[in-house]
Amino acid sequence: MTSFVRAAGAAVLAALFVLPAVASAPRATTPEDLTRIAYVGGATIAHHGDRVAFVVTRLDAAQNRYRRNLWIVRSDGTGLRQLTTGDGDGDPQWSPDDRTIAFTGSRLATAQIYTILVDGGEAHRLTDEEKGASSPRWSHDGTRILYGATFTDRPPKTRLDPAAAGGTLDAKQATSDVRITDRLDFEENGEGETFGSHTHLLVMRADGSGRRQLTPRSPWSEKQAAWSYDDRSIAFVSLRRPVDPDRIDADVYTVSPNGGPLQRVRLRFRGNATPAWTHDSRALLVGVVSSNDPSGLPGVDRAERDGSGERRIVPENTVAFGDALLSDTKEGGAGCGPLLEPHDRWFVSDASLPGGTALQRIDVQTGRVEPLTARGDEIADCSMNDAGTRVAYTASDAVTPGDVWVQDLSAGRARGTPRRLTRMNAAYAASVRLVQPQPFAVRDDAGLLVHAWFLPADVPRGTRAPTLLEIHGGPTAEFGNAFFHEMQMLAGRGYNVVFANPRGSVGYGYAFTAALAKNWGDPMFRDEMAVLDAVAKRPDVDPQRLGVLGGSYGGYATLWVIAHTHRFKAAVAERVVSNMTSSFLSCDECSNTSATLGFGNAWSNQADYWRQSPIRTIGFVRTPLLLLHSDADTRTPLVDSDQWFTLAKALNEPITYVQVPRENHDLNRTGEPIHRIERLHLIADWFAKELR
Repeated sequence: MTSFVRAAGAAVLAALFVLPAVASAPRATTPEDLTRIAYVGGATIAHHGDRVAFVVTRLDAAQNRYRRNLWIVRSDGTGLRQLTTGDGDGDPQWSPDDRTIAFTGSRLATAQIYTILVDGGEAHRLTDEEKGASSPRWSHDGTRILYGATFTDRPPKTRLDPAAAGGTLDAKQATSDVRITDRLDFEENGEGETFGSHTHLLVMRADGSGRRQLTPRSPWSEKQAAWSYDDRSIAFVSLRRPVDPDRIDADVYTVSPNGGPLQRVRLRFRGNATPAWTHDSRALLVGVVSSNDPSGLPGVDRAERDGSGERRIVPENTVAFGDALLSDTKEGGAGCGPLLEPHDRWFVSDASLPGGTALQRIDVQTGRVEPLTARGDEIADCSMNDAGTRVAYTASDAVTPGDVWVQDLSAGRARGTPRRLTRMNAAYAASVRLVQPQPFAVRDDAGLLVHAWFLPADVPRGTRAPTLLEIHGGPTAEFGNAFFHEMQMLAGRGYNVVFANPRGSVGYGYAFTAALAKNWGDPMFRDEMAVLDAVAKRPDVDPQRLGVLGGSYGGYATLWVIAHTHRFKAAVAERVVSNMTSSFLSCDECSNTSATLGFGNAWSNQADYWRQSPIRTIGFVRTPLLLLHSDADTRTPLVDSDQWFTLAKALNEPITYVQVPRENHDLNRTGEPIHRIERLHLIADWFAKELR
């Protein structure tokens, strides 16, 4: 039986802990560069707008851990300094007087809430929650802090009669470890089994005293909590009834910070999220979803605090709120907003556009959308000062890892150009040869414009280099002008890298995304092949040495591609979906999807699920395949890689299977540092062997 590949060798590990001498000239990007990059995020502007707190994360390969600390910079770019040294700090929140920052710190066995004076001093721990605390939020008068804490259900007694069994049980044996649930939301990628753990809301005084639990221990969790501006109410999101099989139901509630009954806000639609208070504390803006459309984009409604008078501001399926750009330098799905200005006439949010994200101003009365930034890069998060005159955000582009920026506003419109406040990776960028992607586009067989990029190999001019087609995950995501270390590393190894946004991608309008909703394979395949046909005509491309790779939906797409064409000489498929039925019935986010807008459920639509499964045509495959999967992945469970590998071996197809222990679906973004570096070596070495 073929054994699993579990390591890249002692030589690779040894290289992780030795920093080379400073080179006199820029060099090619390497897998180990993951440890040399400062990853910037969480830009949080002070209430007065004069400073920005943010988070800097670095990989420590020697300790195989992440070091995450808070930094501060003034809004004119001066005064950059590190604020905390706890190596596990995040989520900075300014006190209303801007003198103190509350944050989440993982300095003990569990994360807790801390505060630190902005002008210096030691961090002070405020909480001692057994299972951890998170998401500190100051009241507007600065006297209290709201936060969330995790509670676990008390385990039942072991179902056994010791006397009848002829013995006794010790204290550990007397408590059952058998897990029983009737809930569909029983696990989550990165956390494992979750139905026995619940996040509840608590409030305390600013010094940590007076702890009060606001929401009772129950089977339901609370999230996205926000203070009203008069500090008399807290809004939050919770589903306090059986989980629907469509997995879109969510309700908004309010509760007094002094305790008392929970009041449901009676909104019209099934899915509700991110409540934001108006400044008079009488109404809420809420993100809404009305159906289980797999391609659907949320709208924004305004309603009174009891749910009355609900009206639409932004229609569904018109704005792709959030940051849908994929990268290996951060977790996906970030975003910001709605950030309301003081008179509630407009709000700021980020949205995904073709190949990038941008900050947008949206009129609360008319829903009119206007751009605030137009650099065409990736904006991952944002915050706004109290006066609504300045927005801080983190942004990256294809050759620049994330940094902190600010944009001044006048009457809700951009005043001047954005200012870059930090250059956390200037020395690194100067030490390596980072390659600028070349954008291009092709028309597909449906007449749609497919955007793509060509990242040239770091090879002498005139070289016909091997070329890799990288397919993005999602599929409701996109590639674009974001820093992607993996692609730069592959270019540094001598490969052209081609990446595109085929049908199904976000940022090009609802119809473009929905074109894949009932047919995951064929439209993607035709679009990607049209892109590759254009690339193969370039003089710097060797059309006889082509590779393809992707992860998650990109892993599905890679399997689909090699099961429908022999033009690729090597492939790498990660965290794959190979059998649609098994995957959609075992993943952590699995649910019904609309039978008219999506696949429907797997029982009633068995033929459609099988028709869309790459494993159905596995017998056509001749391409050598490296199959890579994390053993704790619940988003695309290991079973789909197991099935493909077993059948490929039975069919005598060329395949190698890599399993990575302790990792989940986000290995390439948040996995253990050593595993992340090993993964890159495995991919590069595979293509070096097969495309030589």
